[in-house]
Amino acid sequence: MEAKINAVQGVLSIPVSTYRIQFHKAFPIQKALDLSLPEYLKHLGVAYCYSAPLLKARSGSTHGYDVVDHILINPDIATNEEFVTFSAHLKKYGLGLLLDIVPNHVGISSTSSRWWMDVLEHGKGSAYANHFDITWETHQDRLLVPFLGSPIGSVLANGELKVQWNEKEEVASAEGHPIGALQIHYYASHFPIDPSTLPAFILEPALKSLSGASATHLQQIITQLKQLPTRDTIGELSDSNAGKRLERRTKAHEAKAALSKLIREDKEVHKAVFSIIDHLNDKKQLATFTQLVEAQAYRLSYWKLASDELNYRRFFDINELLAIKSERREVFEESLQLVAQWIKSGHVDALRLDHPDGLYDPAKYFSQLQDHIKRFLPATFKPIDSNSNRPLYVLVEKILEPGESLITDWPVSGTVGYEYLNLVNNIFVNTEKETAMRKVYQDFIENTDAAQFNADFHELLYNSKKLLLNSSFEAELNPLALLLQKIAKKDMRTVDFSAKQLKQALVELIACFPVYRTYITQETPKPTAEDAARIAEAVKGVRKHDFVDSLIVDFVEHVVLCRDEEGLDAETRAQRRHFTMKLQQLTGPVMAKGLEDTSFYRFFLLTSLNEVGGDPNTFGVTLADFHKYNLVRNRDWPQAMSNSSTHDTKRSEDVRARINVLSEIPAVWNRAVVQWRERNAKHKRVVEPIGLVPEPNEEYLIYQTLVGIWPFEGSFTSELTERVKNYLLKSMKESKLRTTWTKQNKEYEGAVTEFLEKIVKDNEFASSFSLFAQEIIGLGKLNSISQTIVKLTAPGVPDIYQGQELWDFSLVDPDNRRPVDYELRKSLLARVKAAVTTPDFPSFVVTALEDKDNSGLIKMIVTERLLFLRGSHPALFLSGDYQGLQARGDKAQHVIAFARTLGERQVVTVTTRFFATSAILGAQFWAGQTLVIPDAKSGSKYRDVLTNTEHTLDGHEVSLKTLFKYIPFAVLEKIN
Repeated sequence: MEAKINAVQGVLSIPVSTYRIQFHKAFPIQKALDLSLPEYLKHLGVAYCYSAPLLKARSGSTHGYDVVDHILINPDIATNEEFVTFSAHLKKYGLGLLLDIVPNHVGISSTSSRWWMDVLEHGKGSAYANHFDITWETHQDRLLVPFLGSPIGSVLANGELKVQWNEKEEVASAEGHPIGALQIHYYASHFPIDPSTLPAFILEPALKSLSGASATHLQQIITQLKQLPTRDTIGELSDSNAGKRLERRTKAHEAKAALSKLIREDKEVHKAVFSIIDHLNDKKQLATFTQLVEAQAYRLSYWKLASDELNYRRFFDINELLAIKSERREVFEESLQLVAQWIKSGHVDALRLDHPDGLYDPAKYFSQLQDHIKRFLPATFKPIDSNSNRPLYVLVEKILEPGESLITDWPVSGTVGYEYLNLVNNIFVNTEKETAMRKVYQDFIENTDAAQFNADFHELLYNSKKLLLNSSFEAELNPLALLLQKIAKKDMRTVDFSAKQLKQALVELIACFPVYRTYITQETPKPTAEDAARIAEAVKGVRKHDFVDSLIVDFVEHVVLCRDEEGLDAETRAQRRHFTMKLQQLTGPVMAKGLEDTSFYRFFLLTSLNEVGGDPNTFGVTLADFHKYNLVRNRDWPQAMSNSSTHDTKRSEDVRARINVLSEIPAVWNRAVVQWRERNAKHKRVVEPIGLVPEPNEEYLIYQTLVGIWPFEGSFTSELTERVKNYLLKSMKESKLRTTWTKQNKEYEGAVTEFLEKIVKDNEFASSFSLFAQEIIGLGKLNSISQTIVKLTAPGVPDIYQGQELWDFSLVDPDNRRPVDYELRKSLLARVKAAVTTPDFPSFVVTALEDKDNSGLIKMIVTERLLFLRGSHPALFLSGDYQGLQARGDKAQHVIAFARTLGERQVVTVTTRFFATSAILGAQFWAGQTLVIPDAKSGSKYRDVLTNTEHTLDGHEVSLKTLFKYIPFAVLEKIN
């Protein structure tokens, strides 16, 4: 059925393609306007600009995910006027805007974080106290703030904490009322002081030295502050106390404003207050200063305490990112306030939701989002399809594990495409060479600790997750275990299960969990078959490892599988579901950190497989499975995103494309790495008690990394060396084997980075490696072009990550956020535009494929031609049929082919792979090879969009020798 492609102000309601831009302080929106990027994207053929988060984030943020205020635009990126101008330019060229938003958390490392600063100031008495996922009772209704570099006793004794007068309180300024404020400062970190504690510690002592009008005015303020509702009296977070919390905040603000005005205007008051501040900051007054600190609604502490005693839920294990309760209506609406206004004004046309697995009830959030947005849609807006529950194009950053599917009744248009990235990547990995490649890796690392990783990757993942649960995530785990114990104590059969035992059971269950999370809710009578199977698999793993008493395993299994005993009261049932829903919020972060940020840095069979949403232990995919997946995707999620590089990928698409070549040549690769190991042994050094460093596993990673980014010119620059050094430092820390972010082994790190520096400067090694790499570089280019063609024509909405229309050899962030040379891209695009209508275009393409100048012009040609093809036939690509095609002949395994059909329109993609094992560029290689297009008529004509050449079918077949006369790729548009 043909999709309804509705237009709003000339913009398609469903993007047929997108282009991701990482806006930040060094690349603000004005820079994009100065570069005429909207016009460039239009000429490139893009349908939507896809923007990184634009809401106010921590100052200097390079990614925008540490949002501090949901109702303000990020001043590092744009003013409101600049954003509106950018939007107008997008609309001028018919481009939509897909905006990345963060529904899960806020950044709390900045005083600009309005909600956070208010909670620090008023504690449970804050109007925002219930906006955050805080377990208040853990620290006697105080909030643990683990931001100190040393234990609190040392910090106090050293005088590192100071009471300071902040002339212009930023939070108040954000509300339009710039006032001064008394705060506790710890270097660059500023913490508010509970207004109700100001009289006893500062204002009443200051009052003693005043008289007359000065004393009267200060006394009035003191009286105001003493009359504030105390934190204790409104500490219950029920909605019935919302009015009192708002009253406290309002009256406190009025008193602070009056104090600020008095200090500015009355010299005597200014002198008296600052005298007391100086007195308090004197080390001789340590006892009084300590009492002031302890009187606050928060407990300042050493950062190392966070993993054990933190009483707020974080985004992953990042102390500076605090989870919010988006399930509460007021939080939901305020977090969307500015975004909704942008949608109403026509500035934003679609949304991408970051980390939906962190939500308490994702499905409910998605439904509420679509219902909420309906109220703000412009009058001219029409839903993206006939489903009234899904008016807006919304993508979710849901990470699907291999074999897992997105829940089809969610009111979204699909995922952001990591599962598709891995599918397309794997089609270029030669499955027939898996055994040989495993042997190369195993031989290289044999007799080392890493050898066990290659033997059982799933056991590696299990141990990585346990490591994190017993360290980084203990603060999230502890309250979960206590909640489970409360449930256990309600039944005499489980009343004796201790919190410690239950915690161990949860560690094992989460460590064995096969996916990021399940989706059980309060309304769930029993899990879906899919969720039940995943829970059963996890429980099976727990029993296999046999670290937990079987009776406790039975109990946990019953609770999580919603096996409610007959007669269970509603309160206990709700408590059980709440426990499971909180558990689900933890399994995802642990999987992400255990897999993506630990196991991926320990297991290096083929590093191109170590990608978000992928399984490094799955070596390639068959053509049959590739086509099967596309059929399902085209049926269920035809408008989901297809990406190949993102801000979160471990390696760019072109780096992976190169490394994939190794899967075709294990014998050649083996000879090379053995030779390099012997040659470079002299560059290693001993680090006790480890031995020679780098160890074989890290050395194997280094060689694969060099393959992926070896420069075209064959020699390493100092800048490139620094980039790889930074990557290796991150890799070592993320592996958590010899060094970590929090406990660094500088000697080990230094030995590894010195090894890199020495080998790239070693002329003998560099010459040998360059000779090997030059072959790989050329083959990697062909892989890159082929995967680009697949992405741009297969089911889904393809995204181009900034700059990837040309070669880009980036490693993990922050390396993938380097500046993009748009002037170069604009000039190359102009060359393509000038050549495409000329009769010499085929020769132009052939020369571009040779890429003698390494400009990546061929990638620009392919990207521009196919984006325009998609723009010309949006319905065909968004809702057309998919059919996998089979080449005939003994070279069939080298051909990836499929047809997209809608009515009389048809586009046939024919591209190639496994270039290292053939003379695939020679037309003679394809002699006798044909492609069958089953439903096509003999004599049907097709135009190859990539070369502007025509081809006529002989029966149902087309000759590959003819088709690949110029280049080994073709995208055929049927000529009607």
